[in-house]
Amino acid sequence: MLGLAVLLLWSPGVGRTQTVNTAMWVPNGGITSIVRDGGTIYIGGSFTYVGPLTGGAVAIDASTGASQQPVPQVEGSVYSVAPDGSGGWYLGGSFTAVRGQPRNNLAHLSAAGSLTAWNPDANGSVSTLAVSGSTVYTGGSFTSVGGQPRNRIAALDAVSGAATAWNPNANTVVTAIAVSGGMVYAGGQFTSIGGQPRNYIAALDAASGAATAWNPNANSFVNALAVSGSTVYAGGRFLSIGGQARNRVAALDTASGGATAWNPNVNDWVYALAVNGGTVYVAGVFGSVGGQPRSRIAAVNAAGGVVTAWNPNANGAFIRALAVSGGTVYAGGDFTSIGGQPRNRIAALGAASGAPTAWDPNPNNYVYALAVSGARSTPAASSWASAGSHSPALRPFPQICPPQRCWPSSRPPLLPVASSCVGGSATQVA
Repeated sequence: MLGLAVLLLWSPGVGRTQTVNTAMWVPNGGITSIVRDGGTIYIGGSFTYVGPLTGGAVAIDASTGASQQPVPQVEGSVYSVAPDGSGGWYLGGSFTAVRGQPRNNLAHLSAAGSLTAWNPDANGSVSTLAVSGSTVYTGGSFTSVGGQPRNRIAALDAVSGAATAWNPNANTVVTAIAVSGGMVYAGGQFTSIGGQPRNYIAALDAASGAATAWNPNANSFVNALAVSGSTVYAGGRFLSIGGQARNRVAALDTASGGATAWNPNVNDWVYALAVNGGTVYVAGVFGSVGGQPRSRIAAVNAAGGVVTAWNPNANGAFIRALAVSGGTVYAGGDFTSIGGQPRNRIAALGAASGAPTAWDPNPNNYVYALAVSGARSTPAASSWASAGSHSPALRPFPQICPPQRCWPSSRPPLLPVASSCVGGSATQVA
């Protein structure tokens, strides 16, 4: 339908090249009627909102919630975002272009929002990023990146994008990376990494890429990692880790790999973790934590493992992303209500109260990743059309989901698939 809009506007003759006008606004639903009157196009259909096209990632003002210009216009889905330390951003996901330029699954945006020459060209999706000094660590499903064969995990030069000699060679997907000092912690679906058998979680030497003796030996996938002092927090779908029964979230000693006494006992999968002082924020598809009802998001005391009174109580199937900045907890997922207020898929919550602030970017599709840097909070989502505008009636695009590609009602896929359950209808605007 967007191609039709361009045709109506410019009426190109036979043999002339037609170009999509990415500055055109888009609706959040189908178009059934289009009429042009002079310089105005009138549209009708099933939509409830019309706004600027953003693509799969956008920088959002942390104060106003407005999307910042220029938008990256990512063609595909973004699963991970990491600040570069200078106001710019690294993006990872399942995409083919950014700002009209070819970029396979990895890209870098400057502080001004422009696409840089950094282009590692991963041949498979990227699910996690971590920046440490002059190195960008990345994990996913790729087997080649930065001009070298690298199986699912790699270290890339932050300036050139070339792969370094660091090569842990995971035997299947890596979904989480956390860096602390000379150690790179990895989590995922692998059973071998760094030259050693390691079930779903490992510590890798930042210099050599070899697996250390640290071996918590989880019995199922690890989706999220966070390091705080002498503790590595892990979240996923495991029921045993660090030599102890631990349901889906655990605290592991950085020296021994053993599980500490901290045991919140989550009743379903965990997808995101964030640590802020004495509090560990947990998000996923669960309905209870520590025997207390907590829908998709909770706060747990870092000392005793007791769930706090903080309870935003999100609806929807999942929360996939968390980020903490000062007194604010940012959450992203598929919810349409959180903290007792309507919020579409992203919200800023008071770290003390759990209530949403007035900040309301209102994206029109799922949020998979969040990162905060300075005055900007950057969410990433699958197949966005618009974000950074306020509309109380914004709806998601119609869902097109073949049965063999769908997730169960309570569980999204471990790795988001760009086209698994997202379909767009129309892209014409008035």
